[in-house]
Amino acid sequence: MGSTCHTVPVGPDHIISRLKAIRDPRMRVLALVEAWGQGDPGTWVEALAALIARSHRVDDADALLAIECLTHAAAEPSLTYETRQQLYVAATERSLPAIARLFLSVSPAVVAEAQLKKQLAPERVLKPKGRPLTLGERKSLARTHRREDLLLLVRDPHPAVVAIFLDNPYVTEADVVRIAALRPAVPDSLAKIAAHPKWSVRHPVKRALVMNPATPLADAIRIATTLRAGELAELAADPQLPEALRQHAADLHAATQRRPLA
Repeated sequence: MGSTCHTVPVGPDHIISRLKAIRDPRMRVLALVEAWGQGDPGTWVEALAALIARSHRVDDADALLAIECLTHAAAEPSLTYETRQQLYVAATERSLPAIARLFLSVSPAVVAEAQLKKQLAPERVLKPKGRPLTLGERKSLARTHRREDLLLLVRDPHPAVVAIFLDNPYVTEADVVRIAALRPAVPDSLAKIAAHPKWSVRHPVKRALVMNPATPLADAIRIATTLRAGELAELAADPQLPEALRQHAADLHAATQRRPLA
């Protein structure tokens, strides 16, 4: 994908066709990251804006797959600072704030330090009148197949427990939604869900994450980019959400109302 970015015009159809040709989701993300590093930033941000607008206007499964890949590529650690900065500047210069925000990687703290310290305590009671369990015991329990124990663990906010829990084959989508919707929540734990290859693409999980004020802003912005037009309007009008996220949703929703260029 990256080797052709200098010579082949980049547009929504081009991006979709090249990503569809790659079967492995992880390899799709890495191919897109490589292409961004080799192609013209201005051409890319314009193509990404057109692709996102298209995905919101029509029920296009291929476009939605490409948007999922795009948002994961924007969060990919191997995306260099230089490339990220070039894409951000190019989007800003072209008055594409919704694209520029995708390449911001800093999220302001949204949880009080005292509350975070309490949630990350090394011992935690899971059962009423039960004894406190150490972090090691809870991490071990996160590997269990027993439903009664898994249901107890959905209220454990520690990121080390959540990371193991997410990879447990006995965990269900409903379990992950409950963690994503937990209040109060630990931002690092929500970030692990947002980055998880299996759960981050599930629509109910994405909705729970983007509606949780504790989700890191950069993650919430990327997730919101993949939502439907009606949901964007809902986010834009929610006073409980960060202003930057509401503005992002409003910008994306406005783009869906514009007629595509012929």
